[in-house]
Amino acid sequence: MNFRQLEYFAAVAEAKSISRASRELHVAQPPISRQLALLEDELGVCLFLRTNKGIELTEAGRCLYQQSEQMFQNLRMMADSVRDVDAGLRGQVKLGVIYSDLPMVMEHIKAYHREYPQVELYIRMGTPNDLIDDLNRGKLHVLYLRSQSEEAAGLGEKILGEDSLELVMNGQTDPAPGQSSVPIEALRGVPMCLLRSDDLWGYSNNLKNECQRAGFSLEVVCQCYDTPMAMQLVQAGFGVSYLPRSIVKTMPDSGIYTKPVQGLAARSYPVLVWTENIYYASCVKRYIAMAGGGKEKLPRSEEEKPLF
Repeated sequence: MNFRQLEYFAAVAEAKSISRASRELHVAQPPISRQLALLEDELGVCLFLRTNKGIELTEAGRCLYQQSEQMFQNLRMMADSVRDVDAGLRGQVKLGVIYSDLPMVMEHIKAYHREYPQVELYIRMGTPNDLIDDLNRGKLHVLYLRSQSEEAAGLGEKILGEDSLELVMNGQTDPAPGQSSVPIEALRGVPMCLLRSDDLWGYSNNLKNECQRAGFSLEVVCQCYDTPMAMQLVQAGFGVSYLPRSIVKTMPDSGIYTKPVQGLAARSYPVLVWTENIYYASCVKRYIAMAGGGKEKLPRSEEEKPLF
């Protein structure tokens, strides 16, 4: 049993006539009759009965017709799915995200999902070095990282905005209550929960150097491996941290807030990162383009819809 035999069989079953099916298929009658006979011989059943009204299906024929129709429908769906993948309407986008970029990522994926609801989004949070390693190994498509420079370099990169570095605290640990910013001298003796000294972005170094210039060293009570741990310690009142200002959006209604350090205007830049020397599916290229990191040509109706 092959696809052509089932195609001929379905056409005859619907037309109730070999001659009409022949005209619809643009195939001579003898090949159709021969393929139907081979099909019946292989299955060992009679599929058609000849009547005064034409050709009717037997019970076995009706069973085969129903299942062949389901098969043809599945084939059509399969073809549509393949076309959708090529068009970027289906597929999977694998994102690697650092914790401090979560507020921006939430906005991006919600907008992308509204436009392409059939694309599956795979999201993994991790440390910068681990995420970069997975990007290079092809396990992730796009990363949300941070840079302390406005100049993008290395992989395919796009700076997505600007975020000031500020002290993160709660009401119990605020070094300068009632003030909108914190004088550097007010940090003397304040317990600090900072990212570890080998932190890729060097946030802590900015603050440490400024304190050294003011004549004292920070009292670091905890060096954290990652940002979520630092935030948990801040919320618990264990100490003050120094992170991008937008970080407080990851813990709404937690009592955590930020203040800038007087005279210290450090910046952090959310950055979209991808690899330029490999093939990406259309759904991935569309994500990069819509997040502001690419120039893929889209239909004009889509070009006119800024999502982010």
